[in-house]
Amino acid sequence: MQEYKNKIAGICCFNVKDDPVLNGFKMLFGGSADESFEGYSRIVGTVLKSGKTLAEYFHDMLVFSNSPIVTEFVFGDVSQDMAALRTEAISYDLEVLRSICEETAAQIQIRLNTYYDTLDFGKLPLYDNGVFDYTTAYFVDYFAQNGSGMFAKYKAFTYDGELHPVEHPDTVKLSDLKNYEEQRKQVIDNTVCFLSGRPAQNVLLYGDRGTGKSSTVKAVMNESRQLRMVEVAKNDIALLPKLFELLREVPLHFIILIDDLSFAENDERFSILKAVLEGSLAAKPDNILIYATTNRRKIIRETIAEREISGGDAIDESMSLSDRFGLFITFTKPDKSVYLDIVKKLVDDRGIDADEEELFAVAERFALKRGGRSPRTAKQFVEWIDAKIALGL
Repeated sequence: MQEYKNKIAGICCFNVKDDPVLNGFKMLFGGSADESFEGYSRIVGTVLKSGKTLAEYFHDMLVFSNSPIVTEFVFGDVSQDMAALRTEAISYDLEVLRSICEETAAQIQIRLNTYYDTLDFGKLPLYDNGVFDYTTAYFVDYFAQNGSGMFAKYKAFTYDGELHPVEHPDTVKLSDLKNYEEQRKQVIDNTVCFLSGRPAQNVLLYGDRGTGKSSTVKAVMNESRQLRMVEVAKNDIALLPKLFELLREVPLHFIILIDDLSFAENDERFSILKAVLEGSLAAKPDNILIYATTNRRKIIRETIAEREISGGDAIDESMSLSDRFGLFITFTKPDKSVYLDIVKKLVDDRGIDADEEELFAVAERFALKRGGRSPRTAKQFVEWIDAKIALGL
């Protein structure tokens, strides 16, 4: 009785044969009672830990797998005959998983107790099977919309020569960001054009600290299923060409975020970024845009001595880089009325009932102690007030 092992051995399209749950099923009925006991324990432990039904677990297992055959079928240029063969093969894999999901944990325990009389499998916990009713068409559409492998599982990454998924990215939403509607609209419209396959620009977001430049970019990413973000530290700008080649063939749209952009005088990364944006022999892939933030009007930093020597040369150099960003968006520090308006909107979002005059007076004092007004300061103030109210302070 090795039906599970034989079925799983026949899976040919999805690269999932090392999955712990499938390995657990392969251990059932094939060897000793102890081996089957361990296999069942592995299944139930993994499924319960995931917080999913078995069918949901199998769904995520498939969409997060790196399966070259499926990826080529969805995104490659294959003949009609080859497409039909691959559709049949994918359907076979799905049927294997559907048949595994049809037998409940309780039914498996009864069969194990009948097959082995040395252990009581009924003492082990049960898992919820759910219903595995996904079709080939469903997965083809899912991969087309979300990618596969780690690009289906994660939306945000960092890059330092290797691509690292961000397990818990910033979940900021556009609705969390107050005021600066004109600036955000420019970023949103540009990103919509990018996702629609229309001409879109690399973006430089300039302005004071804490005005929401990088938060705007992250919020835009969170609004789109097809958009992914890769954050590259300014020290790793020289690695951008390698990153381009890595992402060129991935059927998704990527924003590369470079935060707090600035360069020292004669910094070679400056020339590399200029070439990457425009002027390099190798074209930037169509599925990539660069969004960079800076709080420096002059992106090149100079010492006093260098400024006296170079005169306007550094300004010209800074402009030569800024000009390569097709969209230049300015976020300025808010005045008192705008700052207090942001505070009021954030307070309303949290349902905090407070006297407005007193609230504004405390918000002003809070900002002055922290070096000035900004949307970030407003957010910190409202979080501080909310915590004090919740604790009765």
